[in-house]
Amino acid sequence: MKKSTISSSIAVALGVAAFSVQAELTNTAVLEFDQGVVTTSCSIPDGNVPPNCSYGAESSVTTGSFFTMDANGNGQIDPGETTLIGPNDGITIGVLQSASGSHTGGPNGTENPGLDAPWAFFCNTGMHFTSGSPITVVNDNGTQKDLDFSGWRVTWSGIPEINMGGGIQDCGTTNDGICGTGPNDIGGTIDNGSQLASITCSTASCSQSSTFVLDYAATVPQDDPSGFGGVPYTLHMEGHIGTAAIPVPAAVWLFGSGLLGLVGVARRRKK
Repeated sequence: MKKSTISSSIAVALGVAAFSVQAELTNTAVLEFDQGVVTTSCSIPDGNVPPNCSYGAESSVTTGSFFTMDANGNGQIDPGETTLIGPNDGITIGVLQSASGSHTGGPNGTENPGLDAPWAFFCNTGMHFTSGSPITVVNDNGTQKDLDFSGWRVTWSGIPEINMGGGIQDCGTTNDGICGTGPNDIGGTIDNGSQLASITCSTASCSQSSTFVLDYAATVPQDDPSGFGGVPYTLHMEGHIGTAAIPVPAAVWLFGSGLLGLVGVARRRKK
């Protein structure tokens, strides 16, 4: 066996392993979303532009990643109902990602974030995470794909888990206390969302370095301890596709080590 043949075999073995962590939106892909940014444009009702652009503010354009909560229930997103988010580890497809340590008050470094960095909503700290079901591709329509978001969760203000994965909520009857108390008890079934997020990539395969836009909508479950039960929630993310750092399987390293051993044997025989 020639040295060049053995070297080629090692390269092929390691190349196969490397290829398994490349390309499509598989369990190795990471949605590396961008930090949200707000840009405010100003009108000039009296001909004078204030230095801090706070007077006469006409509109705010949000780019990057953010979520919204229609807290006042008027059917539209008003100023103050958009929360910017930024990445920590990003979303890894096919992997559950935990987070803990939410609390009252703003982020202070004591949190244990997962996919996103700690953010402040209504002056209290929260984070997103996944539980039960990791995010996976369920429908592939080329550049547009549907992701299973049934495991999408929020921890906020010390509440360990708020189910933001949508789906049908069974509220029983109007006097069983499942979804409220007294005259506020809701009965029947409530549709909290399709459990699907839509992602559109710049390439059909959503391969590494492709850009993406993701949108998702759900409703906070009725009688949630957060006090926001029934409030509509939307998530918007922009970014690019990356890959997780996945170790090469031990079997591949053993195979490579064996081939290197054969190189040593061949050299000794030649001598």
